[in-house]
Amino acid sequence: MKQYKKLRDVDKKYQFDLECLLNEQTIEDLFKEYENKMQYFIDAKQTKYNDIEAYLQYLNKSGQIGVLTNRISNYLSNNLNRELTNSRYAELNNQWNLLTQKINEQIGSESVRFYQNIDKIKAWINDPRLLTYKKNLTEAINDFQYKLDDNVEEYILKQANASPSFEDVFDLITDTELDYGYPLDSQGKKHKLSPALRIKLMKSNDSTLRKNTYINYHKASLKHKNSLANLLFQQFNTIATEAKTRGYKNSVHMLTFNDKIDDELLQSLFTKVSSLKTVIAKRNKYFKKFYEAKFKQKFRPKYDSMRDLVNVKSSYTIEQMKDIVFQALKPFGKEYIQTIQKAYDENWIDYMTIDNKISGAYSIGSTYGLEKKYILMNFDGDLSSVETLAHELGHSMHSYFSDKNNEIHNASYPIFLAEIASIFNELMLYDYLLRQSKNAKFKFKIIESMIDGFIGTVFRQTLWANYEYDLYKHIEEGKLGPSYDSIAKLYYENNLKYSVKKHKFNKNEQITAVTVPHFYYGFYVYKYAIGQLVANYFYKKYKTEGETFLSTYIEEFLSAGDRNYPLKTLANVGVNLKDDNFYQIGFSYFEELVDEYIKLGKKIFKVK
Repeated sequence: MKQYKKLRDVDKKYQFDLECLLNEQTIEDLFKEYENKMQYFIDAKQTKYNDIEAYLQYLNKSGQIGVLTNRISNYLSNNLNRELTNSRYAELNNQWNLLTQKINEQIGSESVRFYQNIDKIKAWINDPRLLTYKKNLTEAINDFQYKLDDNVEEYILKQANASPSFEDVFDLITDTELDYGYPLDSQGKKHKLSPALRIKLMKSNDSTLRKNTYINYHKASLKHKNSLANLLFQQFNTIATEAKTRGYKNSVHMLTFNDKIDDELLQSLFTKVSSLKTVIAKRNKYFKKFYEAKFKQKFRPKYDSMRDLVNVKSSYTIEQMKDIVFQALKPFGKEYIQTIQKAYDENWIDYMTIDNKISGAYSIGSTYGLEKKYILMNFDGDLSSVETLAHELGHSMHSYFSDKNNEIHNASYPIFLAEIASIFNELMLYDYLLRQSKNAKFKFKIIESMIDGFIGTVFRQTLWANYEYDLYKHIEEGKLGPSYDSIAKLYYENNLKYSVKKHKFNKNEQITAVTVPHFYYGFYVYKYAIGQLVANYFYKKYKTEGETFLSTYIEEFLSAGDRNYPLKTLANVGVNLKDDNFYQIGFSYFEELVDEYIKLGKKIFKVK
C-alpha cells in the first residue's frame, strides 16, 4: 500500500478537514479570544463563591471556554499528528502551552479554593439550577476527606511541571535506547528489528529468523532489566505513598475511587477470568495440532505462536472498506448510519499513511462543541484497516451521541466505558463478514482473530491487572524492593494463577513484568477486560433481541455520557458486573468461538 511523502500529495477527500475548527478565523485569533475570555476566570477566582448566581455564571462560562479549548487543542494536536515534523504547528503548540501555563499560574489551585468554600457548595448543591452539576460536585465533596493542607496542595500543583516523570524515562529507554540488533535468518542474512517490525518477522516462514527475532527482542530489554524494574517500582511506590498520605485504604482504592469500583468486583474479575485458562489451553492444543499438520514441523510455543495458519488474500480499497463498515453497522438504525455517512462525506477521517505521520489510529477526545468527531488512521489495504475503521467509528459515534444528549460537563464518557462501543462495532463487523463469506479459510481467519482479540483483551489484561494489584500490595506491605529479581518472581507467581501448566521459574522469561507501558497509566488495564466482556454481552443481547436492543443501547449507553457513575450506566442497559450470569454470557460466547475454530480447523488441516 502506498505511503505518501507529503500531506499535499494526498487527495483532499482522504484527509480530515481541520480548517472548519477555526470558523474562518486564524489560530492566532483563537489564542487571543481564549486569553481575553480567561481574564474573567482570573478576576473571578475568589468572587465566584460570593453567591450562587456568581457561581452559576462561572459554571456557564466554564462550558463556553471548554468548547473554545476543544477547538484549539484539536486543531493543533491533529495537525501535528499527521505532520510530526511540521515546525509551524510545533511552534504554535508551544505558544499554546506557554499561554495556558501562564494563565493557570495566575489562577492557581482551583481545588484549594473549592474546598475553602465547601460549606457554601453543600448549601447550594440541591438548588434545581445545579441539578446537572450535582454528580460532579458530589464527587468533589467526597474527595475532600482525602485533601491535604492548602499549602501542600498548592505546592503539588506548582511542582507538577518540575517533577520527574517515570513514564517519560521509561518511554525514553524503550523507544530510543533498546538495541535489538539484527537477527539472522537460516541463510545468514541480517534483518532489521524494531517493535514495529517484530510481528512481521515473527510471522516469517524462516524458523531460524523467528527464533532469533524472539531472542534478540527479549535480550534488548533484559540488558536494561534493572533500570526498568527500578523505574516501575518508583512509579508504584510514588502512588502508594500518595495514597497513604491522603488517607486512602491503599493505592488501588485511590485509583478506582472516582469510578466507584470496589475490591469485591476486582477479585471477582480476577477469579472468573483466570478460570478461562482451561478453554485457552484447549485452543492452544489445537493450534499446535493445526500448526504441525500444516507445516510438518514440531511446534515451538515461544517462536511459532504468531505464524499464520491460513493465508487469505484480503485487499481492500478505501471505498470498499467504507462500504463494508457501513453495511456491517446498518442494524444500529437510521441516525447512527446517517451520521457515519456524514463522517464519510464531510471529511471526519484522515486515512492515508504519510511519512512523519503518527502511527496507529485514534478517535479524538475533547469533542464537545465540535461538529466533526475526527478519526486518524493509517490505511494499509488489509483486513486490519477495516477493523480499525469500525473500531474508531465506535468511539466517534459514542462521542456523537454523548455530546448530543448532555451538557459539556456531563458529556465526556469515563475511560471505564470508553472501549465498549468500539469493541461492539468490531463484533458487528465480524458478524457481517462471517455471514457474507462462504470461504472456510476466511471464516477460520476471522474467528481466530476474534479469539486472539478476546484472549489479548480479557485474559491478558486481567492477568496484568492482577499483577499490578499484587505489586501495589507488596510494595505497601514492604515485601518487595526495586530489584528485577523480586519483581520478576511476583510476576511469575501471578502468571501461575492463569496457567494450566506449571513452568519452573526463569527470571529471564519474565521481562514483560517491567516492559508494559500501561503499567504507568495508574491501574488502567482491567478496564479493557471489562470493556470486551460488556461488548460481548451487548452483542449476545443483539443476537437474541434484535434491533430493539440496539435502540436501548443507543439511548441508555451511547447517550449517557458521564451523567451517571459507570456501574449505574451499565445497570441501565442490564449489565451487573457482580452477577455470575454476566460472566457466563461472555465466556460461553468465547467457548462457542473456540469450538467453531476447532471444527473449521479440523476440516482445513484434516486432523482429528
